[in-house]
Amino acid sequence: MTRTPTKETDKEDPFWPAKWAYHGFGGAANFIPVVGDAVQRGVDAAAYAWQQDEEERIEGKRELDNRSNFSVRVEQLNELGAEWARVNPDHELALEGDRRLLQEEIGNSAFNGNDTANRVAGITPK
Repeated sequence: MTRTPTKETDKEDPFWPAKWAYHGFGGAANFIPVVGDAVQRGVDAAAYAWQQDEEERIEGKRELDNRSNFSVRVEQLNELGAEWARVNPDHELALEGDRRLLQEEIGNSAFNGNDTANRVAGITPK
């Protein structure tokens, strides 16, 4: 039973599956005569290790997704800049020899737009 990603974290939560496994196997381990406590401690360690592995897997996937999204957004901004330069050929930022300034301006505008949207939504930077 994996908990659905939430808007706050936007990623899976490995806590719940690990806890369910811990309580299921750990509860059964307590009924083993003589070695129940030792087995319970093994279940504790295994559940914790499983949760840590899941957290690392989820974080790794999130990082890959973020890199992919960033690449797509950079390409979108570059295309937007090319279109803007086509429509405004006489503007100093549209000069053919210096796309860096145009890309910098578009990138700054995108970041400022994100910042404004977050403020309007009541989201503070972390």
